[in-house]
Amino acid sequence: MEFASKIDRLNFKQHLIEGSLYISTTSLLSPQTMFPVLVKRLGGGDLALGAIPVIVYLAYFIPQLFSANYFAQARFRKPFVLRGGLVQRMHIFMLALTIGFLGVAHPSLALALVFCFYAMSQILSGSVSPLWTEFFAKTNSPSHFGKLLGLRNSLGAAFGIINGFILTFLLGSFPFPWSYVCVFILAFLLQMSSLAAQRSISEEKESVRVHPIPVRELIKKALKIVRNNSAFRMFLYSAALLTLSFTSFAFFTVSAMQQYSLNESFVGVFTVITVFGQIVSGAVLGWLSDGRGSRAALMVSGGSLVLATVLFLCRPSFMFICFAFFLMGVNLGPETMLRYHYAVDCAPPDERALFIGIMNAWLAPFYLMNIAAGWLSTLYGYQAVFAASFFFGCAGLFLLWNTNEPRLRHARLQ
Repeated sequence: MEFASKIDRLNFKQHLIEGSLYISTTSLLSPQTMFPVLVKRLGGGDLALGAIPVIVYLAYFIPQLFSANYFAQARFRKPFVLRGGLVQRMHIFMLALTIGFLGVAHPSLALALVFCFYAMSQILSGSVSPLWTEFFAKTNSPSHFGKLLGLRNSLGAAFGIINGFILTFLLGSFPFPWSYVCVFILAFLLQMSSLAAQRSISEEKESVRVHPIPVRELIKKALKIVRNNSAFRMFLYSAALLTLSFTSFAFFTVSAMQQYSLNESFVGVFTVITVFGQIVSGAVLGWLSDGRGSRAALMVSGGSLVLATVLFLCRPSFMFICFAFFLMGVNLGPETMLRYHYAVDCAPPDERALFIGIMNAWLAPFYLMNIAAGWLSTLYGYQAVFAASFFFGCAGLFLLWNTNEPRLRHARLQ
């Protein structure tokens, strides 16, 4: 792999370290495996389970359009990325304190605070996300963009396997609440280490400075972009349908544990299997994205989502359920970054953050359907949720198949 300069080589290395450490914590803080079981442990019902993806994604996506507009005037992105990242990580530490002090004595209060601190963490992550994406694109060679994303996901998932085994050990060996306290503390330390690596990344070029515009004008501009960019518009439609299909993931772990009468340590087992899927998909889909375009990689990711739902819908043997968690990892690993990749390909250099903000603000309301999925599961069971997920997933794949591949490599900052 050739680099144009020593700075490019150093930045590639630091981005790889930073991303690997941060991504590895997804196996510890998984909203698909760990958090549903924690919510149940604290007395939450199916509606609370359905609210988890709402907290994770709605809180993450809604601020992005407005933060992209507000911070567009900054000359450099790195200072804002570092400050926002520090505050976001402190909320993970607050989760550890909440579970430790309130998990047993006041579980209902602990559950409310868990949702509160987790939502704040996601809001901060979402606010920083458009800036981080531009910072990432500015400080990397365009020819290595997809490869670096794939390697970050694969290496992070490889570390995540180790974390998955640690998660299995902690939940199986220590009593509640200390098992979960240790999980949150470990995640906090790893994320702080990733922030230290991020500080070493060199941002030499100034960003294109754009003055913030009023909210009304911002919305008009966003609507104009969507109307005039047909590839981006079709992509938004397909992504919305796949987001609706994603609602089933929140119920996979609880459904499997109930069906096979599994103990809590299997949360770690399912997490490890999911991480294996992330390892495979991170490397393969990253290279596929660079070679054939992000649309092709998104088709594979979305197809894995639909197939995993089919397996849960058919209620096969335990081995096939394990394979469904592997497919879940194939979807979870690269999907968000592939969406970002597609949006960046569609956008001109001075509007990349805005395109990402539009994409995520558009998708945010669709995550509210997870609450409806919780209501549906309460009335008709998990199979009804899986059936609806399958329908929306197939529709999303159909639209994605008919969406153009922009391949605007020249649109990235050199």
